[in-house]
Amino acid sequence: MPGVVMDNVNIEGSVRRPGLNEATNGVPNAFDNSDKSGQLSGMNGSVYVNGASSGIAASNQHPRTLADKAVEMVPTSPFKLPHITQGFFPFGTLVNRSVQECWNELSELITELATIQVPASGGSISTNGKPAGNQSSENVHKKLRLLDFAHAKRAEFIKLLVLSQWSRQAADVSRLIDIQGFIRTRHQSYDAALQYVGEVKRDLVRAQVANPDLKTAVEILSKGRVASLPDLGYKPPTPLTARATLKKLLKLNRIISVRLALHDSVPPPLRNYRVHDGRVTFTISGEFELDLSVAEESKTSQFFFVDIRFLFSPSSPIPKGRIFNELDGKINDLLRDDGLTGCFQFLHGLVLTNKINILFKQAVDLSRGLWADALRIELLHRTLVVQYWPQRSGPKSWLEIGVKSGHRGGDPKPGISHLGFRWMRDGQQVSSDAIRFNPGDLSMELILRSVIALHTSHLLSTAFTTLKKHVLFSNHTLSLQAQLSPTEPGDCRLDVQLTASRSLRVSIEPMSGSITMCGTPHVLERLDGDRGLYKSSIEEILSRVARLRCITAVDEIDSGTRALGLEPVNQRVLGLDPRKLFPPGVMRTAFFTHRLWNRHWVAAATSSMDGDRWWLVQLRPTEATKMGPFYSIGDHSVGVPQAHVVSETLVPPQRQLNYTTCAELVHGLTGILAIHANARYLADLPAMNFWPTFKELQLETDLTVPDLLFNYSSSTLPPAFRVTLPFGAKKQSQFKEMIRLVFHGIDSQTRSVIMIAHGSLKTRIKSLVPLVSDTDPSLIIEDRGSGFALRLLVPAGHSVVACLFELLQRLECVLSILQSLIRKGMEPRSLSLSRIDFAYGPENKFSAFFDMSAKGPSLSDYVDVADAISKTTPLFQLKLGIKFEGSSPHRRIQEPLTVALNQRFTEAGVESTLQLLATTLPLLRSLDQITPQSNQTDLSIVQVIARKPTVYLIHYPRLRSRFHLSAVMHQDHLVWMLRDANGMDQSGRGQVAAFIQEKLYQSKGDGWNGLGDGAVASINKVGNLILELHECLNAPHLQLDREVEVKPEQIPKQLHIKGSTSAALQPLGNTDVITID
Repeated sequence: MPGVVMDNVNIEGSVRRPGLNEATNGVPNAFDNSDKSGQLSGMNGSVYVNGASSGIAASNQHPRTLADKAVEMVPTSPFKLPHITQGFFPFGTLVNRSVQECWNELSELITELATIQVPASGGSISTNGKPAGNQSSENVHKKLRLLDFAHAKRAEFIKLLVLSQWSRQAADVSRLIDIQGFIRTRHQSYDAALQYVGEVKRDLVRAQVANPDLKTAVEILSKGRVASLPDLGYKPPTPLTARATLKKLLKLNRIISVRLALHDSVPPPLRNYRVHDGRVTFTISGEFELDLSVAEESKTSQFFFVDIRFLFSPSSPIPKGRIFNELDGKINDLLRDDGLTGCFQFLHGLVLTNKINILFKQAVDLSRGLWADALRIELLHRTLVVQYWPQRSGPKSWLEIGVKSGHRGGDPKPGISHLGFRWMRDGQQVSSDAIRFNPGDLSMELILRSVIALHTSHLLSTAFTTLKKHVLFSNHTLSLQAQLSPTEPGDCRLDVQLTASRSLRVSIEPMSGSITMCGTPHVLERLDGDRGLYKSSIEEILSRVARLRCITAVDEIDSGTRALGLEPVNQRVLGLDPRKLFPPGVMRTAFFTHRLWNRHWVAAATSSMDGDRWWLVQLRPTEATKMGPFYSIGDHSVGVPQAHVVSETLVPPQRQLNYTTCAELVHGLTGILAIHANARYLADLPAMNFWPTFKELQLETDLTVPDLLFNYSSSTLPPAFRVTLPFGAKKQSQFKEMIRLVFHGIDSQTRSVIMIAHGSLKTRIKSLVPLVSDTDPSLIIEDRGSGFALRLLVPAGHSVVACLFELLQRLECVLSILQSLIRKGMEPRSLSLSRIDFAYGPENKFSAFFDMSAKGPSLSDYVDVADAISKTTPLFQLKLGIKFEGSSPHRRIQEPLTVALNQRFTEAGVESTLQLLATTLPLLRSLDQITPQSNQTDLSIVQVIARKPTVYLIHYPRLRSRFHLSAVMHQDHLVWMLRDANGMDQSGRGQVAAFIQEKLYQSKGDGWNGLGDGAVASINKVGNLILELHECLNAPHLQLDREVEVKPEQIPKQLHIKGSTSAALQPLGNTDVITID
């Protein structure tokens, strides 16, 4: 199947016309060109040589010969056209190549599009309910590229389809091509014949030469002269002697000196001259020396050119011969017509052009040698353009060396032209005055080095000035030095201190203009996504230096603290956007956490050109009861994160980043996190002031954690944070208003931070120091009883404010109880936040202690501020208890006293309880006395029921007798009153009742009196009444009446009776306590 047909096209794609005598496709030309010379030679008739005619016979026979040959060349068979196949290709090859090319370009396009990062779609829904899709510029660009590629390839395959349809008629078209080729061959033959005839006619002109003059030639050869030529009669001059020569030269010197001094107008550039040896030598520095002389004494005669010497290098003298002669004639003509001024202008322009050509040749040699591919050179008339750093993107830089007119604005006189520079630096014209150029010593390499050095100095100085404006370099935290040179680009560099231990040297490669950076020690530059975008050289230097400095600063912290437990966390895992979280200008961010920290706090190290900072970021409000995973991706419950600066430097200045510094840094971050979490909690409380403020709450320069001071008054606390105190405790605060919260390190056992709250008492209590128990490390007394400290252990980042408020109020309660003990004459022995030991009674014989426990959140529980403020119920409930040792008589009423301590009515409270201890001591001691005197039989057991600390029921089961003993007011005095509690049932008790009436109710004793239906006793003498009652009921003659069956009352099964031993029974009701002895 025929493929594509191309008309007279070779394999290289060029069109070649067949020559006049050239065969096509191996077929010889129809006409033999071997006789063309013969055919054309007879067109002009006879041929003449030296004026004589010849060859007439041959001319007459020539037409016959051509006719014979023409007859012989007439074809006897039909003429067959040559078949043309050159330039034909199979159609299948074209299709295969087109398909392969389409596949290759598609693969390249897919690879290229894969490198374009498309941002994630927001997932928005349009109004019609259909998703809008990803409409980012990157995604749209990718789609347009695919669409353009598809359109282009579609057009190509449509062309293949057209060729496929056309190829079905390729046989007929091939015949047309053969005919067209034959016709073109004939046209070319006719054109070639006409051209050949014209060339022969032109060559015959040279044959028309006159005949030689043989007569004159013979005369010259024989006589050596021609008599017919005229003789002018010139005689050669006589040779000059040395004296005559010197005289002539001196005369010439005098003539030249007079003319130059008096008559000729010497232009300013030629006024540096000297007259010697019959000539004047004009010297133009850096250009040439010109020797002129005169031929006549006339003052109007012209100067004549003698010699010229170039005064610059490299240069070569003008060779003797044609060039020198032409220069001589030209200069003499100018001296004749324009004088010295015209001569100078001509030679001055010649020298300037020569210098530009020399610089051009030097530039070409440089571009072919060491500066290959680093220069672009072009010579336009008398302007040499040299472009350097051609491989850099963006505006180009080049130097133009040309001739400047030297004309000054406002000066009507024409100036003197000179070589000048036009410097285009990054597409903008700048002053070229600083370029080092010696007009007497031409060196294109020195000019290039000077230009590149000035360009490099400009870039580095601009970068230096910009970097110096940043805080880190303006306040000399980091050093910045620039070394510049106007001649040598290799001496230009910018030294930047990245961190305390690392520095960077910025330089520019002279030939390529690429920016090179060398770190000490080695720092690694990471390629960012914007490296492909165009940036000017200054912007690239600044961006790369800034990026390297920030990367180095953060990486140093990462590598130095990783071994100390500070672990980096990916910001994507945290769901944080540093651009929204931190101020603009931050170029590098790293988030860290620690195993000791609360899981909802992280530290962030940010680095920018204005400074490095440590931040604390609160991810979300911590809620201890709903602790989830450490971090979760896509946790939409996280509130708006908050970041606060805690240090203006990553590493303290003037300190090396070693293990000790990193350890102190981690310790300081842990401490500032603990302080900051409490400050954040205090800020959320209403009417709570603290110092320093968030802006000032930062690490010190020596990594010392600042203290947090805040106002404290229990009366101004929100209701939820007020602890319910026992009745009678002082409501007024015993502390001064200022509380100081201090970070005191990390506990090695619990791995929690130690927070110490320091406060001062309004009144010094000297007895506090020996009372504080060593077993309770949570309370420390300072300043000899005028101050205190509370010790708390919590995870770093967890607030202690809520529990601290509870401990402060508990301490107020402890101090209130202590003061009550002292007022009551009791002896405090030890003191802590949970227990107060004291002694009471005569000679402090008995011991007891108050124990305190708070019901509420613990230190590990998070108390939400907003939730707590909205409540009126206190979070903490303080419960007091009192316990006595085994020998104390108050063990009988321990439970009623505990109940009384925690009740909220007037007769309860600490003061009342302490008063009860003194009131009930004689009674309880007497009860202890009567207990051992009881007989060992079951019927002799005495039952004592304490309904209240001031109400008792005494029961003698053997005699079926009950007595009610209570403390009452009698005649404005507190007394104990004993009454019969048997009620209306007196059966069988006649003898007992009569005996009691006689011995107690109708009599009196030491400290007690009978009332007829009872008896009263003073507080201190109630023991006499109890002993008298016990003695009466233990009389051997007393017994129940005989008519009453002796049947003792059954003792409840839950009561365990052991003769003379005592045991506390379970209380009856809320306040009843039964004691059986």
